[in-house]
Amino acid sequence: MSDKIAGYLPRLSFLQATEPGSLTLARLYLEMATALDKSERLTALTLFDEADHLFAAHLQTAPDAARAGLAHSLNNRAALEIDGQQWGEAVDAARQAVELRRDRLAGLPSGQNENARLDLGYSQGALVLALRGASCFDTAREVCAEALANLAIFAGKKNQQAFILLAKLICLYTELCGITGERPDPVLLLPLAKAFYDGNQTG
Repeated sequence: MSDKIAGYLPRLSFLQATEPGSLTLARLYLEMATALDKSERLTALTLFDEADHLFAAHLQTAPDAARAGLAHSLNNRAALEIDGQQWGEAVDAARQAVELRRDRLAGLPSGQNENARLDLGYSQGALVLALRGASCFDTAREVCAEALANLAIFAGKKNQQAFILLAKLICLYTELCGITGERPDPVLLLPLAKAFYDGNQTG
């Protein structure tokens, strides 16, 4: 047992005894899985399984919180599988995370969806990486274009996380266009370039 897991055991034992089916326990499983080193992949996957089971059990009673937690767990699982080059598992986890986060974004009122939109972008980015690893280059390019369209609202804004994610996705998109022999879509990229330029001029 790793020292990281050992440090969680008192809280884990308490929640298992007092809140055995709770979202709080699900979030703890997720936190534990995410904290583990890459070398402890199998233990992390077991903890992700525990978290996913509990989040799914609350989809009817606490849909927004359960959907957010499940998507977060699946997204982190996808990152672990990508690191381990388990491309099929990574694609499956990332695709589920994208679907959950897209549904959640669609249900939020305008003006309250910035964080949810960024979360969706991260899951779309994970799906692009997984699909690229699985040599599904055309689909990866299409998902990358969708991610750029989703995140275009952040171009030119002072959001460092979104800026970094957009920059990485633009690089991935142009790389995938080169691999598949497609020309990058100027309708997609030119507004982003203009927004970045205008933002730098006014900054």
